[in-house]
Amino acid sequence: MPPKKKLTKAEKDKLRKEEQERREQEEEEEKARIAEEEKRKKKEEKLLAVERQKLENEERKHRKLEMTELMEIIQNNKSTLQANEEQRRKESKWARYMRCDGSPDPTIQGEINTYINLRLENHERDDADDVFKDTQLDLALIAELNYLLADTPQEDLVDSQRQLYRETMGELQHLIQLKLDAASLHVLCDASKLQDPETSNLQYTLKNDYITLCVWGNLSKNPRIKSFEFPEAGFGFDIPRVLTLSGCAMRYLHTNFDHYSIYSKAYYPRLKKKEEEVVEEPEAPPADEEQPAEGEEVGEKKEVPENPDKDDTMDLLAALRNGGEPLEKEEEAKPEEEEAVIEEDFDDPKSPDPPEWEDFDEEDDVVDLRAYHVVGGVFCFDLLSLPPQPKVCKDWVITQMVAPPRLDPMDYVADPPVPPGQEKPKDKEDKRDEKPPINVTLNLTTDVMYLEEPQIARWDAKNQYWRTDGFSNFVFDEDNRTFKFSLSYFGTMCLLQDAHINMPFQSWEMRPHKTNACVITIIAAIVELEIEIKDGLCCLSQPSDKPEVAHIVKQWLAPRELIEQLRVAGLNVFPQEDSSKYVTIQNKNSMVTDRLYEQMGLVASTMAFSWSRWNSEVGEDSIVIQASEALRDEPLLEEDWGLFMVNKRRFIKLKMTEFDEEFSDELAVDVQFKSNLYHYTRELMSETSKERIQESSIEFIDCVQQLLRATQVLTYA
Repeated sequence: MPPKKKLTKAEKDKLRKEEQERREQEEEEEKARIAEEEKRKKKEEKLLAVERQKLENEERKHRKLEMTELMEIIQNNKSTLQANEEQRRKESKWARYMRCDGSPDPTIQGEINTYINLRLENHERDDADDVFKDTQLDLALIAELNYLLADTPQEDLVDSQRQLYRETMGELQHLIQLKLDAASLHVLCDASKLQDPETSNLQYTLKNDYITLCVWGNLSKNPRIKSFEFPEAGFGFDIPRVLTLSGCAMRYLHTNFDHYSIYSKAYYPRLKKKEEEVVEEPEAPPADEEQPAEGEEVGEKKEVPENPDKDDTMDLLAALRNGGEPLEKEEEAKPEEEEAVIEEDFDDPKSPDPPEWEDFDEEDDVVDLRAYHVVGGVFCFDLLSLPPQPKVCKDWVITQMVAPPRLDPMDYVADPPVPPGQEKPKDKEDKRDEKPPINVTLNLTTDVMYLEEPQIARWDAKNQYWRTDGFSNFVFDEDNRTFKFSLSYFGTMCLLQDAHINMPFQSWEMRPHKTNACVITIIAAIVELEIEIKDGLCCLSQPSDKPEVAHIVKQWLAPRELIEQLRVAGLNVFPQEDSSKYVTIQNKNSMVTDRLYEQMGLVASTMAFSWSRWNSEVGEDSIVIQASEALRDEPLLEEDWGLFMVNKRRFIKLKMTEFDEEFSDELAVDVQFKSNLYHYTRELMSETSKERIQESSIEFIDCVQQLLRATQVLTYA
């Protein structure tokens, strides 16, 4: 084989050049292919975006129609309710004006001032029996003002008038206290007449539905007396030796109302003040800088947009304006593409920012009345000086006048406890002068459920708050309903219970009975409640086996009245505005929850709802609940329930069930989604359901909505 001819330099250069040209051509072809592919994908994406936009336009269109109709229904219901409430208030005002029972109108300043002054000046009715009778009218006047403050809309009662009502209530409360003190003094002055023949001491008890007054007076000064009990009042106490030798008296005054807490700043929510944003004024540009062109805002910079997809977005908008055709200069217009526009959506108001609350910044012994509330009323346990008693001298009875006529408290502060190992032997005189803590036994009131050992607190009149220091040796007997403790101070006291002991809830359910009737069941942390709703009234139906709530069960009341009675009875399942500070809850968008409460009220005659464990798995803008059509008055089976996800835009039935192991937001097969619960129920449920919804009264709807908002089951379960 002949040797291969060696290429010349020119031939090598030529081959090298041809190879380079070939590679360049291949690169150009590859670039062209990639560009064409990108152009095709971009075109397809734009066409898909146009189609997607058409679907979104259709959804916007339907949503706007549905939400507009829903808002009109809700607004019409509110307007009708407001008109009915206004008419009711007018009729009540007229009935109050026409009442001729001699009681003053507490809203008329002249009448109530005259009434209070006459009561203060009339000392002929200062005996205990008359004071107890007169105090019932005082309490009724306070309750009337309280009701007016809660019932009258803010715009119908100016702030100055509200403040005047509160001042009047304060004057009536002060009047009650003065008269009860006068009645106590009247009893003490008649101690020798009222003394017990067996013990030769004053033993007096008087009670009605609101007040209990018990007085023990040490007339005999018998050092062998160790303790005393008022069996009718369920109150007993030890008597230290130092007091058995003195002319003292002890008063136990129990009221089933609390006129102290409202004067404490710890009673009111503490909203954190938001720092005002300081808006800095833009600096004037230097004279040598280029001035903005006409129509261009000052400070606007001509920079490359940060969002690289902005051009694509503009192309999409242009495509929608031009029938879905992307504006490509090199492409011809396609006449088959339909014209599309962006539909106007329903204008949702902006969701309010969740409020922030201040921490309770007081001493450890001071009670935070947002976290605890008073149960069982308030009682005063006072150590008083026994006034001089009348003396019989032949045919004369000599009585020393008490001037001024008021109670004389005795000082008593228990000796501080001696640290272990520092005890010293004491002689008889030292033991006689000892001031040990007073042991007290208190029978708990029978109309309050004490769900845990109560805390006891005393009123600090100087600083206006309840405090828990000065008490020790607590013994809570739940079976016998007694609470024993030792106190270092006499004064005004109360029992406290955790206001959120039943929160968060374990579960909840709302099920219809028939048109305008349903039941709400709440399984709270400790108790289980059932609240029946019928028309515009509601009542507690369960627990029916608890004697503490026997006076509430089956009593049909307005929602506000039932809520107040349950709180007083120790069954608080109604969060306050700042309860989220004390309870771990499901943080949810307030607009979504409030709208859902409104819609649940609209369909409560036909739809059942229940708690879902998956509600905690979705974000704050979505809510997951169980729901089902329920036309028969009976509990639903597990398979009857469907799982639904709700947000501001949609009410969606999910494919998954409550008992699946993992959460999935996949939609149920062949099921439409609607913009809201009301339209979902009205359009996709049976004709019977539609009839029930149509026949639901606005009073029933409002009652359901009030209880749902009061319990806040969507966030507190």
